[in-house]
Amino acid sequence: MSRMNHDKTKSFFGGRGFYIALVLCLAVVGVAGYLALLQQAEVAREDRDTPVVQQEPVEDIQRAQAPEPVEETLKPEELLPQVCSPLDGTTVTVFSMTELLYDETMADWRTHSGIDIKAEEGDAVKTAADGVVKEVRYDDLMGVTVVITHEDGYETQYSCLQQEPPVEQGKTVKAGDIIGLVGSTASAEADVGPHLHFSVSKDGKVIDPAEYVQ
Repeated sequence: MSRMNHDKTKSFFGGRGFYIALVLCLAVVGVAGYLALLQQAEVAREDRDTPVVQQEPVEDIQRAQAPEPVEETLKPEELLPQVCSPLDGTTVTVFSMTELLYDETMADWRTHSGIDIKAEEGDAVKTAADGVVKEVRYDDLMGVTVVITHEDGYETQYSCLQQEPPVEQGKTVKAGDIIGLVGSTASAEADVGPHLHFSVSKDGKVIDPAEYVQ
């Protein structure tokens, strides 16, 4: 009986049974592989469906701040110092640094670094703008002279004044303040008579007073 069963088993694996077993093994392997693929697909789907949290970019704090209010700036003409004429009178000699003018007193041709304003002896001479008295001196050619410094590199000079002007070095003056009286102390311009020799410089370079005093 046992030998008969053994022969049947041998006959089974030696015949069609072998192929049936092979098919079953392949089926098991296939099912296992299929299940593995399903599991991988499920994991991939879960990863795809999971929302990705992106970190918001950190704004530049300095740029994010509200801009500071800009104060209204003054127009250029409002920044200029108040300017007035130092003396009411007639200009008898103009400013000329490019063309020579004939000088009656010196009897020659020369440049003229300011303007000569004709006036009466003793007429009040006023400072053209706010400033500080830089110097009070007596010049051998231009007589009693007062020099005043102003904002933005300007400097004004008042010559041919009477002796003892009422200002001194370091004194602060306002536009229109009296700084002296018209005299005849300028020996280089004696033939002009009583007058004010008025000159203006900007950063050390003389300029036409007409461009400074409007």
